[in-house]
Amino acid sequence: MYARIAEFQSTSKTNCDMIIAFFQNVMIPRNIKNGQLSAEIYRVSDTTGFVISCFKNKNDANKIMKIMAVELNEVKGNTRIKLVEGERAFRLDA
Repeated sequence: MYARIAEFQSTSKTNCDMIIAFFQNVMIPRNIKNGQLSAEIYRVSDTTGFVISCFKNKNDANKIMKIMAVELNEVKGNTRIKLVEGERAFRLDA
């Protein structure tokens, strides 16, 4: 299992709402159709949040990144996005 966490910070609530709507309605559904296993969006404040995306492996994660990279750069506008990613080392469920 491979995960990519995208932390985003917008300059306004409206801009943050727009990027979340893009993730939810355009990017994530398309990524799921192309092999991404799951995605969750978390909102931390009016202007910040993060997306957790899960993939089978790093190759699948890179394939999805290539599909969305150009469009994401065009859409993000004044939103800063920081990526952290890696292989899952451990998981425990209740």
